[in-house]
Parts: sequence; C-alpha cells; structure tokens
Amino acid sequence: MCFPKVLSDDMKKLKARMDDFKEGYLETVAAYYEEQHPELTPLLEKERDGLRCRGNRSPVPDVEDPATEEPGESFCDKVMRWFQAMLQRLQTWWHGVLAWVKEKVVALVHAVQALWKQFQSFCCSLSELFM
Repeated sequence: MCFPKVLSDDMKKLKARMDDFKEGYLETVAAYYEEQHPELTPLLEKERDGLRCRGNRSPVPDVEDPATEEPGESFCDKVMRWFQAMLQRLQTWWHGVLAWVKEKVVALVHAVQALWKQFQSFCCSLSELFM
C-alpha cells in the first residue's frame, strides 16, 4: 500500500493552523474560567503554560534513520547504540514523570496540611463552645 508524500510546506501550514487552534482553545477556556472562577486564575495560568509546553513537543520522537551507519560499525554495535538511545529517552521521560509526581504530591501535602489546620481550629472552637 502506498501513501502519497506530504509536502513539507503543507505540513508547516497544517502545524501553524493547529497552533492557532490550540491557542484559541486555550484562550476560550481561560476566559470561561476567569469569568466563572476568578480565584483559580493563578492556577489556570500555570496549567496553560504547561499545556503550551506539551503542545509544542513533537508527537513523534526523533528516531535515527535505520540506514545511517557509522563506518566500520557492526550490526550488534548498531543495535546496542539504538538500544542505549532508547534507554536514554526512556530515562528522560521517567525523570519528567517523577518531577511531575513530586510536584503534585507536594501540592497535595500542602492542601492536606491546610485542611488539617482548619479541622484543628474547628475542633478547638467547638470545645470552647461546649465549655
């Protein structure tokens, strides 16, 4: 089965249209939440920046052309080089995931601490009320 080649100019135009769509979508969502929930505006800005970063990444990782061969490189060396590159990308990805999880855990811990302080304050107020 043959697929027609897509011209790079067409791809660039499509990417530009997709970027415009993403920006418009982000602006629409931001305007809605700023109107409905103004207290969430600082959090929304941070999430919007994160979405922009994720949206600007290439959906397909850069992969070496299998035809590329170092002079005097054996098949085993080539496979080992590809495997090491794959492990490096995987390690980088997991570091990103771990950083994201740490960030979310820290936010959760702060929220639980604030909730606990409010609960303690409520209990103290309640005990004073009954005394």
